[in-house]
Amino acid sequence: MLKALREENDLITSLTTLGLSPKQAYELISDSVIGQAQTEEDPADGTVDASDQLEDGNAIIWWNDIEKDSR
Repeated sequence: MLKALREENDLITSLTTLGLSPKQAYELISDSVIGQAQTEEDPADGTVDASDQLEDGNAIIWWNDIEKDSR
């Protein structure tokens, strides 16, 4: 329970740094639609398609230059 409360507090803190008030942040994470979306089981959740298939030109490709990227 303590872990869940800490995670919730961290989430609210993150949302307040984006400009929301603590009340707005709490209402956002307490919203029933968001809660429902978080509890729905998705068999593909957290998976990545690394297959070598043609995507008909609709794939997004991103290459990071780790030597030049300041992040």
